[in-house]
Amino acid sequence: MPRLISFPFAIDATGAVATVEQNSDAEVEQQLAVAMLTRPGERIVVPSFGVADPAFDGFLVGALQRHCLDFGPAVSVRSVSTEVLDDVRQRDIIQWSRNDDTVGANGQ
Repeated sequence: MPRLISFPFAIDATGAVATVEQNSDAEVEQQLAVAMLTRPGERIVVPSFGVADPAFDGFLVGALQRHCLDFGPAVSVRSVSTEVLDDVRQRDIIQWSRNDDTVGANGQ
């Protein structure tokens, strides 16, 4: 399988650019992270890319699923929950499954 540059961009222990295998669970999780971290309107060429900021607008699972239908990855979002880490940080946990059923997956 081809490898893609990972998100977030990083250098691995050998000094090479970190990569992720295409179509792997790790790549799906990184695509979902990019969607969650991009606000609609931030990408001038594709203004509808991204999901409204859940910290201020309240997160709608349907918004992430709509993003997946429009831009990928080809997954069904089953649920999203938020875990408060401390006063300034939280983690969004996304449960998903592949639409093609070739590989069962669960992402966080």
